Formats: sequence, C-alpha cells, structure tokens
Amino acid sequence: MAAVEAESAPLTLESLPTDPLLLILSFLDYRDLINCCYVSRRLSQLSSHDPLWRRHCKKYWLISEEEKTQKNQCWKSLFIDTYSDVGRYIDHFAAIKKAWDDLKKYLEPRCPRMVLSLKGFGIKMMLAL
Repeated sequence: MAAVEAESAPLTLESLPTDPLLLILSFLDYRDLINCCYVSRRLSQLSSHDPLWRRHCKKYWLISEEEKTQKNQCWKSLFIDTYSDVGRYIDHFAAIKKAWDDLKKYLEPRCPRMVLSLKGFGIKMMLAL
C-alpha cells in the first residue's frame, strides 16, 4: 500500500535527486544560472555549486586553478567579481586576455623591460575596448 501512495505522490522540485539536477544545471549559461537563484531555495543552493561556476570562469575569464587559489574565493564569487569589473566585455575578454598573455609570454624572455613597462598598460588596453 505504501508503494502505491509513493507512486501517486506529486513530483516536486524538492523531491528530485541532486545529481540529475546538477547535470541539468551544467548545461545552462551564466545568465540562466543566476536566474535559477531566484526560483527556489533548492535551485539557489544547487546553482551556487562551485563546479558549475568553474566552467564559466575558465570559459569567459580564463581564470586558472592557481589564480583561484591565490584569490581564495569560490568560483561563483570569482565570476561575479570579474563580471562586475569587465562584464560588458564578456564576449571578447577571453580572446583579448589570451592574446595579451601570449604576447607577454613571447616578450618576457626577449624583452623583460618591455613587459614591465607594459604591465599596467595591458589591463588599461583591455578595459578601453
């Protein structure tokens, strides 16, 4: 009799298992993840799951594990902090940062003084876009 009652009980978001919900959330972009925070407490908790934001930090901001460790923040906080600084460039930031990092990598062994003189310039250049 209990099995029949369990089968007829309505399916709710609260009764769904966590792992499949996290898998579904992993397909969402950052805007949708943020919107999930406003749907329910459960979705808010799940959409704050750190590995979900790790992917977005790496994709949009090229933040490495080492940078995360240095800043001592969770991935979601890193994403939001970076977005508040340079969010309007989100579609182009990764390409620009990669080009800048490649230029710096090329110049460091050849012209270290030039890299030092350009250090502050690189960030200003990215923000001027």
